Amino acid sequence: MYYGTLVALHGVLDRHPWTEHITCDHHGSELFDLAMSRAEAYGWYSTGGWTYPYQGWGEARIVVQDPGRWADCKAGGDWTPDGKVRELAWMSADIPLDVREPRLPILHIARILSDAVNRLGRVRFTGLHATLPVEELVGDASDALAAMRRWFALADPSRSFPVSVTVADGPTLPEKAAAVRDAMRERLGDVADVEVATGEVDLSGLADVHGEHGYNKSRERGVLRLACRTREWSPDVAVWLVETVGDALRAAGHAERAIVTASLASPTTG
Repeated sequence: MYYGTLVALHGVLDRHPWTEHITCDHHGSELFDLAMSRAEAYGWYSTGGWTYPYQGWGEARIVVQDPGRWADCKAGGDWTPDGKVRELAWMSADIPLDVREPRLPILHIARILSDAVNRLGRVRFTGLHATLPVEELVGDASDALAAMRRWFALADPSRSFPVSVTVADGPTLPEKAAAVRDAMRERLGDVADVEVATGEVDLSGLADVHGEHGYNKSRERGVLRLACRTREWSPDVAVWLVETVGDALRAAGHAERAIVTASLASPTTG
């Protein structure tokens, strides 16, 4: 048994001419190969980790290799060379129920996808979205989030990047906006600011993917909108915000699958 998650990176890719022979279709086979080579280099779990040792007729025991964080991944991406924001790379992952942890492998997947697309060309990263099976998360993630807060506190405090964060799914979600905001503030400390957006937020950093992979920028069902400010902008920062939202949703009593986005709201200076 397992539960699933998905991570997608959005941005603009300017391909190196010497990588043009590498393609990515709806199966994403070559992107998958690039990402898995990075996962193996980091020593992280990949699809090769599942084993089914024979123990007699009709018996098979699943053995999940250490660290056993995810399996059975699929991947794809949109590398259309038109200078527009695209869903550059996405990867789904199945997490075995017996290795449930307070944190999903969002950072792991975002890192290997980022490594893969940056190997192909110059990338302007603009956003990330992830599906979070909030109801399946277990345990207390406060120590991990505190460590991430200390990490990002080392960024230049004079810089400020506007980031739009949205949470979709669940008709009662907007009613929990204040509770989610307060829980996020507690977890982010003074390293990042967050407010409930009173109007529309700038989602230009996200591709309009029309519902593929769980997300549709134009969808208007149970959407919570937050306006954040961070000291830096990167896939790691986006992951930090997404993970903080997930833990804040649990704290606010939200126990449904959620789709969370974090995207750069406007060009930055400094």
